[in-house]
Amino acid sequence: MSIAASTHPTRKDRSTTVVDRTVQYGVVKKIAFHWIVLFVCNSVALLLWLRLFEQPDLSWQHSFEDCVRRFLPFFLISIALIPAFVLDTLKLTNRFAGPIMRLRTEILNAAEGRPVKRLSFRTNDFWKDVADSFNSMAQRTGLLSDADAEPTGDETSPSSTNA
Repeated sequence: MSIAASTHPTRKDRSTTVVDRTVQYGVVKKIAFHWIVLFVCNSVALLLWLRLFEQPDLSWQHSFEDCVRRFLPFFLISIALIPAFVLDTLKLTNRFAGPIMRLRTEILNAAEGRPVKRLSFRTNDFWKDVADSFNSMAQRTGLLSDADAEPTGDETSPSSTNA
């Protein structure tokens, strides 16, 4: 492996989950809010079911205690799943926030008169067509840096041919 390859990871090697805090945390907050509302609504529905259909003659306090005792595993599992949903949401939002952050960086470079780099998104990222359109526009307008101006058909490195 060359030094350049080890110091400059490819887009496929990105490990940062949060690239745009405003967008990604906004989505996470909304999903967490919906998850909490769903949890509360389900809990109230379980309590009402117990009180109205299974234990109509008992007090609300007794029904609440019985609901907690009977459905504690449901409550605990529901709460324990929140971090998994948050992480999965961050990973999903990274698939559209990452490409837009890269596009924004290169548009800023172009606006300030600097050469831009050819955009290439990871395999599972959204908006690959945006990268293709940007690359075509940058190629036609001469904004691409010299290293990125003419893509070579051979993307293999010398170290990968020694297999």
